Amino acid sequence: MRGKRAVLAAVFFLLAAGALAGCQDEKALENQKAYRKVGINKMESGDYKGAADAFQKALDQSLATVGAMEIDTCYYKAAAQYKSGDVAGALETYGALVDYDKKNADAYFLRGSIYLKEGDSKKAFEDYEEAFAYGGDAYGLYAAVYENLRNAGYTEEAQQVLDASLKIKGDDPEDRRERGYIYFLTGDYENARAELDQAINQGDAQAILYLAQVYDAQGETEQAQSLYESYLAKNGPDAETLNALGEKQMEDGNYSQALKFFGQALESEEVENEQRIRRNEIIACERLFDFAGAKEKMASYVEDYPQDEEAQREYIFLQTR
Repeated sequence: MRGKRAVLAAVFFLLAAGALAGCQDEKALENQKAYRKVGINKMESGDYKGAADAFQKALDQSLATVGAMEIDTCYYKAAAQYKSGDVAGALETYGALVDYDKKNADAYFLRGSIYLKEGDSKKAFEDYEEAFAYGGDAYGLYAAVYENLRNAGYTEEAQQVLDASLKIKGDDPEDRRERGYIYFLTGDYENARAELDQAINQGDAQAILYLAQVYDAQGETEQAQSLYESYLAKNGPDAETLNALGEKQMEDGNYSQALKFFGQALESEEVENEQRIRRNEIIACERLFDFAGAKEKMASYVEDYPQDEEAQREYIFLQTR
């Protein structure tokens, strides 16, 4: 145990340079939470550099004390670093997490995904292999790696990942749901529906969403819509769920339906991810060639989120349409 604490201290000396050894007092904990909140708010507003700085300040308050909050803050920091363009910093942060816990499948996966995006496929494949080794029988991990590899053009390797995932056994509703989703990704809709139907019969509500996507892919839009409504009835019309449904519709090219989901999400009682939803709304309008609507929504968006430089440039483009 003492050795493990020594490793933790070493890791967070790297992540939070300048921290002093000692117990974290109540004031430091309050400051840590405050800086963390600032970081999250800055990420939501598109100020990723400011977010990374805030997360570092949160880590500085840890005083070499390491727990779930510090680990989670490191994940936030790495994401902010990458989005701000500090690729090396993000890799270093994920690397420190791996150095602390050699069996951290999440850190391996996230670092591998950065390597893949940056064109270093060798290191990406190595990290993905480590993620599979320590991630257990996690269908979600296989599906995420598959999506990343496919999007990067590694179709053969992506298919190998899916084939490997289907060898995972399990009859729990979660297993059936995730296996059904894997079949959906492979285009095997018959087996996808069979697995998802069984998961739903076992009480898994998430499987309803996946089954709706299967029907959508087969062009059975009425059945898909009925399932979407059933999913919302069981899970509640919260902003996060509605936005997820909208994003899925966007992926499938159903932009009008996506726009409806985004509108419903923004009308929810609590909208924690408002910036992302509003950005999705604009994209949906553009895909529908409703440039007037996109321009109107973008004008309001850039006023509320002036630090989103990409949106500022896009607004200039929309003004010419």
